[in-house]
Amino acid sequence: MGAMIRGRRAMVASLMLAGCGPTRLPPVNGQAKGRVVVFRGFVNFFSTGMNILAAQLRLAGWDASVHNHVEWEAQAGAALAAGPALARPFAIVGHSLGADTALRMSGRLRQEGLATDLLVTFDPHILLDLPRGARRVVNFYQGNETIDRVLRPARDFDGALEQRRDDRHWHLSIDKDTALHAEVLRMLEAIRAGS
Repeated sequence: MGAMIRGRRAMVASLMLAGCGPTRLPPVNGQAKGRVVVFRGFVNFFSTGMNILAAQLRLAGWDASVHNHVEWEAQAGAALAAGPALARPFAIVGHSLGADTALRMSGRLRQEGLATDLLVTFDPHILLDLPRGARRVVNFYQGNETIDRVLRPARDFDGALEQRRDDRHWHLSIDKDTALHAEVLRMLEAIRAGS
């Protein structure tokens, strides 16, 4: 019995680690329309919809990359290091703990003088305080669980905030909604057309 339990634990651990590997995305053809940093949630395993979204964005010409939520400081550093060469519009998207990370990264960038053009959260997990830093924020959240995932803007928040409740989903399914992915792409294209 002990060997069977150890075997199951090893299988679960290997599946979780498999989700932590780098995500291969198709190359962007031509000059990128802008830059999008996408973050997955817990153990980098359950937010597979973020992989799909990033791949769709790349196919549409956006320099999108998908990361483990713990990589947010490195991604913030890369954006800051790019300086004026950072492709605009610049967006951050995340699901669950990745949404929490997206909030942190946007706030940190603003402290360093870099505004985020679009911040999209898919059902944030713990961090619901929205710092100043993004020009437009869209929060897709589900209301089927007991946790209220509505963002609370800081007093000095000066962007536009849209809270979008979607009760068709649960926490582990909202990130996979292709209609919401299409909305993210439309929002990016609208910002690009207006700049």
